[in-house]
Amino acid sequence: MGTLARFFRSSWGVSLLYLIAFNILIRLVATIGYPLLPEHYAPLSFIAPLLRSKFIFWSFANFDGEHYLSIAAYGYHVRNGFPQYAFFPLYPLLIKAVSLVVRDYLVAALIVSQGSLWVALTMLGKWSKIIKRTYAPWFLLIAPGAIFLASAYTESVFLALAALTFYFAERGWWGRAALAVALATTTRVNGLLLVIFLAIKFWQHRVSLLRLAGRLLIATSGILAYMGYLWSKTGDPLAWYHAQAAWGKETATSPVTTALSYFRAISVDFHPDLTHLVVIFEVVVTLTALALFLYTAKKKLFDLSYLVYLAGNLALPLATGSLGSMPRFYLTLFPLYAVVPLLPKTPRTMYYGVSIGIAAIGIILFTRGWWFG
Repeated sequence: MGTLARFFRSSWGVSLLYLIAFNILIRLVATIGYPLLPEHYAPLSFIAPLLRSKFIFWSFANFDGEHYLSIAAYGYHVRNGFPQYAFFPLYPLLIKAVSLVVRDYLVAALIVSQGSLWVALTMLGKWSKIIKRTYAPWFLLIAPGAIFLASAYTESVFLALAALTFYFAERGWWGRAALAVALATTTRVNGLLLVIFLAIKFWQHRVSLLRLAGRLLIATSGILAYMGYLWSKTGDPLAWYHAQAAWGKETATSPVTTALSYFRAISVDFHPDLTHLVVIFEVVVTLTALALFLYTAKKKLFDLSYLVYLAGNLALPLATGSLGSMPRFYLTLFPLYAVVPLLPKTPRTMYYGVSIGIAAIGIILFTRGWWFG
């Protein structure tokens, strides 16, 4: 009992308790929301029959989750008219590996995502102590896109690798940081912003050019390997980028054009339906992220490396012509969550209330198969 008590007082133990509570609450909200909306999705045919009959399990593999499980099971294809090359390979590979033990792709996907979330919660706590910021696990778990941390999505894996990158960089463990970045670049395109983050850290610490080149070669090896695979399979090493158009992500769109499009959507083109409710959520989350970033930059709460990482993650959706999935993309801006406790009481309380509200509605929408991100 003494050993167990010590474990649950440790950072890993505390994070595990938060993780367990988070999963219980997510499923409780999903169960409460079950009778509120008709079903808009169907369970996948290649998961276990028991899981296909239980809404509380299969609904966590909706939307992109279907593609990650499909890639793990059958490799990359064009599924339902959508090229899957836009989905980076690390998460499906991890699912495939774990499925060899548990014998089911959905169970494997949830084990990988929740194991990764445990790592993320723990390492964010360790990182925050180094940079002298308050970062409780619940800051992340009440984010508007919290449902994606519990689902068959890459968010938890990417956050774990980003948190490891930040922690290793702050400790000056450059080799480990480069390896974490390499894995992040095979998880999401946002991993490229971690390459830039690491390069700035090298510059700040006056790392020699030879050592810098070697570490950056390691850091970019993940996406280079994926591009090599795509070249051999399709003849196009940038197939992951060119596939974005099929998913409604335009290229090189002016942020002004994006802003005007969404202004029309919530004003003259507004309709009182669930689609436009999600559009409102996307706008609210975007404006919140911009406000927190500007506050952070003005107060100089993070150094240049973090500001560039945050600015890049903000710019990516703004430059694609769509704020779709912004509650999910906001998860990559997790350093901003450490800024919220520094806000005055009223805006801080408003932030937590709005974030929890959007998160709860998002859980219900997503698990009933309605688009949320």
